[in-house]
Amino acid sequence: MKLPTTLSLDALYANATPLSVAATMALVLLTYAALPNAQERAVRHLPTPASSIPIFRNTFAIMSKHGRRIYDWLLENCIAFDEKPWRMQVLGRPVTVVLCSVEAFEHILKTKFDCFIKGEYTTGVLKDLLGDGIFAADGELWAHQRKTASHLFSHQMMRDTMEIVVRDHCELLCQRLRAISQQENNVVEFKRLLDLFTMDVFTRIGFGVDFGSLKESSNSESKNNPFLLAFERTSQGIMYRFQQPMWLWQLKRWLNVGVERQLKQDIAVINTTVNEIIAKSIAAKSSGDKREQRRDLISLFIEKNPAETVDPALIRDMTISFIAAGRDTTSQSMSWVLLMLNRHPHVLAKLREELKTKVPQLQTGNTTPSMEDIQDLVYLEAVVKESMRLNPVVGITTRTAAVDTTLHDGTFVKAGTRIVLSNYVQARLPSVWGPDATEYKPERWIDPSTGKIRQFSPFKFAVFLAGPRTCLGMKFALMEMKVTLAVLFSKFELRTVRDPHTFTYRASMTMSVAFGIKLKGLVTDRMLP
Repeated sequence: MKLPTTLSLDALYANATPLSVAATMALVLLTYAALPNAQERAVRHLPTPASSIPIFRNTFAIMSKHGRRIYDWLLENCIAFDEKPWRMQVLGRPVTVVLCSVEAFEHILKTKFDCFIKGEYTTGVLKDLLGDGIFAADGELWAHQRKTASHLFSHQMMRDTMEIVVRDHCELLCQRLRAISQQENNVVEFKRLLDLFTMDVFTRIGFGVDFGSLKESSNSESKNNPFLLAFERTSQGIMYRFQQPMWLWQLKRWLNVGVERQLKQDIAVINTTVNEIIAKSIAAKSSGDKREQRRDLISLFIEKNPAETVDPALIRDMTISFIAAGRDTTSQSMSWVLLMLNRHPHVLAKLREELKTKVPQLQTGNTTPSMEDIQDLVYLEAVVKESMRLNPVVGITTRTAAVDTTLHDGTFVKAGTRIVLSNYVQARLPSVWGPDATEYKPERWIDPSTGKIRQFSPFKFAVFLAGPRTCLGMKFALMEMKVTLAVLFSKFELRTVRDPHTFTYRASMTMSVAFGIKLKGLVTDRMLP
């Protein structure tokens, strides 16, 4: 049979099957996606990981093999490329340049602060959870929220309100641990207990609300707290969005399937709890009780805005953003400290000796240390900061170029290019922290000539960020952790059920200890040798 020399479109369509049409369209779309845009062309001279493949680039490597160990994958590539800028590409996402030097941190976070913003991509990923809250906002919207919230973290508020709240809740935490220690099966989900503790502390300080989760929930109930479970899953779901093509998670959200379906349900749970906190806060302020008239985030926000311009959605966004910062990050930082002390018993012994010498009153009774007491606990501060250095709760910071500009080394980037900075990577670079960079050594924080805490550049130790977006609650967070840990390690022996060296991180919005921490063998009300 003689074949036609030409084939009309009608004949092509007539012989096409649905599968062949779908395959052809997919090939066309992939080919289009593979074409380099202006941002990619500007940085295509930068090296890219060995896992990069045509069309798909690093998509499969990040979504499958390296997604759960993303921080270590970034570290391996930063070392492979001699700590110089390199590019990472995932289908459906802006091209990303990865940086790790101290100079790069300062350049992005301070020197060219106005040139590198959160950007549409990042805010789009975070929008369902954080809305227009401070951690997802840019420009005037961010500046207004930051200026308003800064009044909460004054030295006077630290002294008059925050210290009292933290010390009171430390007593409640100790009561819970004592009760558990007297049970036959005295195993405690310690990470969850810290979640409840930090949640109660911050809702009281930030919103004037006694949430009461630490007081009211039993050990079994605390493990299944709906709000905390929803927040954990949401944090993981948001990270999963960052690791896949934007069109893919948006399609799943539209279809309401998989992770996106769970994310929608969990955000509804979070919103219900947050709205409850807001309602309680406003009701308390309307009660006429002078004890409830303390300044908090909601009262500050309302004071700074005329009543007719107050947007309830923005109050919700602000509330959830600060709960995330005030609860999640502090709880996770203390969890990592506990884990590091279990891995390094000689450090724990040295810490207990300091506590025994400088705050002996903590050995017995219900005494909690004051702000003045903890200022003298130099080794405790070194223990905390060294743990935060190696286990930064925010392992990755991202920015987007708002304009065409250059990086610290002269590399040109087009507007829309994403930038990734990693505290996790920087902490492990010998060029930054010396040949023992990967070791847990609190002593590196103590000046041998003065015995006082050494001060490092905030662009070298950027766990609280640096530049104009430096964490407002940094001093409060350190105070809360030092007071709490001083009490816990004076009164209790906190041993992990599992070998502490078997724990690893979970990559989510924050870098938490994967699968929590179970403790056993609690000993109370005495300093251990």
